[in-house]
Amino acid sequence: MATNAPSQDTEGENYDTIPARHLGVQTRKKLALWLNPPRVGGTNWEELADEMGFEYIEIENFKMKDSPMYEVLHVWSLKENATIGHLIEMLKSIERFDVLEEIQSSLAKDVSKYRERSSSPMPVQVPEVSPSNYPNLPTTSELHGITLQDDPEGVHKELFDAYVCYCKQDRDFVLKMVERLEREQAGPGGRRLKLCIDDRDLIPGTAYLTVTAELIENRCKRMVVVLSPEFLTSPECDFQTKYAMSLSPGAKKQRLIPVMYKQIEVPQLLRFVTVIDYVKEELKSWFWVRLAKALSRP
Repeated sequence: MATNAPSQDTEGENYDTIPARHLGVQTRKKLALWLNPPRVGGTNWEELADEMGFEYIEIENFKMKDSPMYEVLHVWSLKENATIGHLIEMLKSIERFDVLEEIQSSLAKDVSKYRERSSSPMPVQVPEVSPSNYPNLPTTSELHGITLQDDPEGVHKELFDAYVCYCKQDRDFVLKMVERLEREQAGPGGRRLKLCIDDRDLIPGTAYLTVTAELIENRCKRMVVVLSPEFLTSPECDFQTKYAMSLSPGAKKQRLIPVMYKQIEVPQLLRFVTVIDYVKEELKSWFWVRLAKALSRP
């Protein structure tokens, strides 16, 4: 059966070039379906998590989740070296060739969607945004089934404490933010915070700006804006910030939470909002607590 396991797509592109975050919902569900159950004398999600580099205490915490395999994929896909090719090799290493066979068709669809999205240019920057619609944006037929945890039928829509607006150059800091706020820093009553991160949470192939506008307005209570010199030159960050600002005036002061990650002059658009400073060394000891409290407000 090992000879049937996919190692590259139908056009010869190695799966090692495709980030694991582009695994689709169906592929993730199949992996969870096959790897969640205990397997007498065999391997399951725990062995795969170990192959992924998770420590014992992390694996013990994953056991408390409703779907440990789904959560393991959710966290692992954030890692810089997490690729579909790497996942395939790890499944081979734990000798789950049956799983590779089961996910082969859905994996091919994920790769096709990834290639299609990679070859499509981003829409031009929108100078102004109206709160009543999504001007000059590509349309998408449905706004359910846009995140990995959404029910594709629209019964359940995933909700978040905050959408994180950031540029790719600041991704390492955002990963640290996810680690601290989602897995270490508890909100009121011990509840863990939940952030929306494009690379991790969005299903590939959707109309990006339309989907992020939907998330900012209807799925996320707030938006964290990661400020850096690169942020100032990002059309996507510019759109998302303006869109959040275009929402009802009464929501402005509570929706936006600017974080000064690298020293810049605060954009005029954000000068009326208190900035949480990560640059000054004397403020870093309070930074995560302040950010968590800001995100936990009712």
